[in-house]
Amino acid sequence: MQQLFNTRNYSIRDFEEWHDRSELVLAPKFQRRAVWNPKAQSYLIDTILRGKPIPKLYMRQDVDPSTRKTTREIVDGQQRLHSVLTFLKDGFRISKAHSEDYGGSLFSELDPTAQGDILKYEFVVDLLQDMPDPEVHDVFARINTYSERLKPQELRNAKFFGDFKSSVYSLNTQCVVFLEKNKVFTPKQILRMAEAELISELLLAMQEGIREGNKAVIDTAYKKYDDRLPNRRGHEKNLLDVFDVIGNIFNGDLVKLKKVRSARLFYPLFCAVHHLKSGLPRLNVPRASLKAKDYPKIKSVLTGVDALVTQIQVAEKAQEEITLAAADRRFYEAYDEHWVHATNRTTLTQYFCRNFLKALN
Repeated sequence: MQQLFNTRNYSIRDFEEWHDRSELVLAPKFQRRAVWNPKAQSYLIDTILRGKPIPKLYMRQDVDPSTRKTTREIVDGQQRLHSVLTFLKDGFRISKAHSEDYGGSLFSELDPTAQGDILKYEFVVDLLQDMPDPEVHDVFARINTYSERLKPQELRNAKFFGDFKSSVYSLNTQCVVFLEKNKVFTPKQILRMAEAELISELLLAMQEGIREGNKAVIDTAYKKYDDRLPNRRGHEKNLLDVFDVIGNIFNGDLVKLKKVRSARLFYPLFCAVHHLKSGLPRLNVPRASLKAKDYPKIKSVLTGVDALVTQIQVAEKAQEEITLAAADRRFYEAYDEHWVHATNRTTLTQYFCRNFLKALN
């Protein structure tokens, strides 16, 4: 069996030199895509400056024996390379939404160290040596055979590059260990960006109040706050503070409460704790200060909620009658059916808040 490609690493400076010598062909012959907008281009440069990996490129290389000239044609990755080469010519500025250190800078305005980091950054390239067009098409057909259909959050990640997305993924890197350790999501769900979708919803709740948990609402938030998320730094600090509080309430043992740590109850739990601390827009429930000495009382409430849900589910499975207080019944009905509806999320959050306040008084 003959391998039809070789994997190589080439620096951005290599591509710049080939481009300047007219040895690089960027025309999108095999895959046609719209030109990236400045936000997408800026996000790529920020990724490079941070030394993070990006998807590999596919490049066909041909040598003309008569002229000794090498031609390198980018068959996948045109927009990535076009963006980088445009930036090297001061074609756009890095967005402040992506980088506090370099936001607003052209390439020529970066310090020499940053410029060098960009020029030395290496792309992983699958090199297709002298491969004819039909073979190239077959390669991509085979690659795409194994592609899974993207989840909504994966599509947002590919489409948006502005303030809201940057905030979500900045927070995500700091919260994902907590969410995985406490089994709010499985590792497989995290691989498909379920935790990033939850962070998106929590950030939106802090900005606008409790909203419906559906694709259209989240998509609208990414679009609405793409240019600017008001009070972004304040929201980020408050979100991390609430995660810290929830973690400290349980001393790292939230994982033991199988119902409360589920995504359907973690959302209203977060909203309730945030409301007590800072106030949640449009939530008509009294507030109270929450101090470390109060954490055992809050833990007791949540342990009781976990036991309540378990008790009801056991009784339902056994087809046994169970007597519930009206508030507990409303809570369970909101939890059990259509829990992503805004009205039910509000009911769950109010239930947590009122029980917290009762325990604190």
